[in-house]
Amino acid sequence: MARGECVRSLIYVPVVHSAVDLGSVADEVLRQVRSAFGADASERRAASIEAMWVGLREKLLALPLDWQRTRLYQDGLPVCGREEDIVRDLASQSSRNHQLLVELMARGAKLMGTEEPALMVAEYRRVQKLVLAAEGQAPDAVVVSLKREGDALLQARDAFIADRIDKTLLDGETAILFIGLLHRVDEILAGKFDERHLIHSLPLGAERWWKFNEGGHGA
Repeated sequence: MARGECVRSLIYVPVVHSAVDLGSVADEVLRQVRSAFGADASERRAASIEAMWVGLREKLLALPLDWQRTRLYQDGLPVCGREEDIVRDLASQSSRNHQLLVELMARGAKLMGTEEPALMVAEYRRVQKLVLAAEGQAPDAVVVSLKREGDALLQARDAFIADRIDKTLLDGETAILFIGLLHRVDEILAGKFDERHLIHSLPLGAERWWKFNEGGHGA
């Protein structure tokens, strides 16, 4: 790197979504959790995710960042002009993810719309079909088709997110990307930024739940 050259930095923050974040598919996710892990599993899941967010917050706030030169990118947050309203609404419903975004915004970080709205609508409709298929015990071929569609949508979403960060992050700025575990935005952007992961694996208490969010529903 040449002397005086400004470097763009990118920090990846792994996300396991809470019931608030999952919206209309939350009931199905929690049903799967209880089926797999027992009747009290949803409470244990909530406690594990809560502890995860406490740890992530502590690590983020300990970083020596210039918050005025930091941009926040969040999976599931569309480029729409109402990004802050969406985040504050979810924060008011006790989403720790979005409460942290609000806290970082108060420190001077800039919230960015992150996802292509049309792709998010397509993913929402796919997830609804997947939930209905699970409830009605649809043929395996239908489920496989929906999961393949999910893989294609995930790739398209990742490409958009990567392009969005690349085009909006300025020299000398830092991006913090809150992103689900199935996403591969880091692979697309490899070599373009000074990259680091806030943590390299989720705490054990949270790790076991991720597949019922990202793994099952492509969030």
